[in-house]
Amino acid sequence: MPRETFQQELDNLVAGVMDLGREVLGSLDDMVEALESGDLGAANREIGVDARYKARGTEIERDCMLLQARQAPVAKDLRLIYTVMSLTNHLVRSGTLCEHICHAVADTAGQERNEELQRTLVEMARTARDIFHEGLEIFETRDIERARELQASDDRVDLLYSEALNLIANPPADGNAGSPEWRMRAALIVHYLERIADHGVDIGALTVFLVTGERIEDAMEQYMNRGGRGG
Repeated sequence: MPRETFQQELDNLVAGVMDLGREVLGSLDDMVEALESGDLGAANREIGVDARYKARGTEIERDCMLLQARQAPVAKDLRLIYTVMSLTNHLVRSGTLCEHICHAVADTAGQERNEELQRTLVEMARTARDIFHEGLEIFETRDIERARELQASDDRVDLLYSEALNLIANPPADGNAGSPEWRMRAALIVHYLERIADHGVDIGALTVFLVTGERIEDAMEQYMNRGGRGG
């Protein structure tokens, strides 16, 4: 296979996974809207996307494996194919989690909610969506400096996660705890949102591996040591 043809196939792989990423990001936008306003239209649009995303993911992974078998790539080309396959997994899983959340919103429509917990869920959803979006941008631009910073952004999600679980475990005594069904679903939503944010961070880490060949942990250690030398 001529190098030009091989490069075009690599470019097509990247374009395909970025298209999938943008679709999943659109689903996350609907998820945030559904949580924020209770918009059943937004929630219902995302019910059923899991099967579509899994089918797309299978196609991308098949293309990666065929390209490996035909070309036997090495070095950075091999890292790119590995990264696309791993990124596809993160995208598909995020889409699945998004559908689960939208199911929860639709299934508890009209049920009583605790306002403080609801605000925490909405803020957590926005933050997780933004981290996922930034992870995609980092991959697209290969900006590994932002990838290192993205890990710090995930701390906000961890704080919101703890806050939400505390509100679920310790409902207010004034009777405004929300319905039992909604509280149970809220506990699941908190976990799903944390995982979506983790997927966004992992996408950034994959970009560090793609560009440098290093794991994010090793790259972070070198980065911090460089800063400590004051140079």
